Amino acid sequence: MEYSSKDLSHLGLVAGMCDKLELVSELDRLLPSEHSLSNGTCVKALILNGLGFVERRLYLVPQFFEDKPVSHLLGEGIEAPMLNDDRLGRCLDALYESGVSELFAHLSGRAAKILGLDQAPGWGFGHLDNTRFHVDGAYNRALDGEQVEDCLHICQGYSRDHRPDLNQVMLQLVVEHSAGIPLQMAALSGNSHDGVSFRQTISDYIGALDQQAEKRCWVMDSAFYNAQTIEMVGQQSYWISRVPATLAEVQSLKAQIGQAQM
Repeated sequence: MEYSSKDLSHLGLVAGMCDKLELVSELDRLLPSEHSLSNGTCVKALILNGLGFVERRLYLVPQFFEDKPVSHLLGEGIEAPMLNDDRLGRCLDALYESGVSELFAHLSGRAAKILGLDQAPGWGFGHLDNTRFHVDGAYNRALDGEQVEDCLHICQGYSRDHRPDLNQVMLQLVVEHSAGIPLQMAALSGNSHDGVSFRQTISDYIGALDQQAEKRCWVMDSAFYNAQTIEMVGQQSYWISRVPATLAEVQSLKAQIGQAQM
C-alpha cells in the first residue's frame, strides 16, 4: 500500500464556506456549460487560488493545485490539469458576458440570506467607498480619445498613492454593516470621479429594489456631498457623510473653534 500527502492548508475552510453558500450550484444554474468542468467549479477553483496567498498567472493555476487534494476541494474526478488557462479563460468570458457586477450582487445577497445577515441589526446600513490600484504599462491609453462603450480604461487619474504618473484602475464596494460582507462590486476606470460613481451606484441599487423594501442608510465620505447626489438620495434613502472641508461654511465654523475644542 502506498501513501501520499497533500497540502490542504486553510483551503478546506474556504471550500467549505463555498459549499455552505451553494456557490457552485447557483453559478451552474445561472451560467450553464457543456464542459466537463462547470463554470461554478472553475470559479470555486479561482477563489481557492486567489486566497492561497500567491500571485499566479492563469496558466499557472494547474501548478498551484498539483500538491492539493483537488478532488476533495472541487469534486470527485477533477484533476489539476483540467484547471488550465483555456477552460478558466472561457469561464471568465462567461462571467463577463453575464455581467460581473450584477452576478456579484446576486450571489452576495443570496449568501447574506443563507447566513441570516439580512435579519441582523444594522442590515439597513451600506458602507460605500472606492479604492485605487496603480499599475505599470501603457494598457489601453491609446483608446482614451475614443468613446468605447463599456470599456474599462486603465489610465491616469487622481492618485491617493501620490503617483499621478502611473496608470490605475478603481474598485468600488458596498459593504453591509453587520459582518462587513461586500454586497455590491464594480470595477471602474482609473479616472472615475468618486461623487459621480457613488450617485450611479446608489441609483442602480434603488432602481433594483422592490418599492416596499426597507430604505437603506448609506455611509460615505465627503465625495458624496454635492447637491445633485443629495437631492437624488435624500428622497429615497437615508445617508451619513462628512461635509467637505473646502466649503466656505465649514472653513468659517472651523475658524471659530479653537484647536483644543476639536
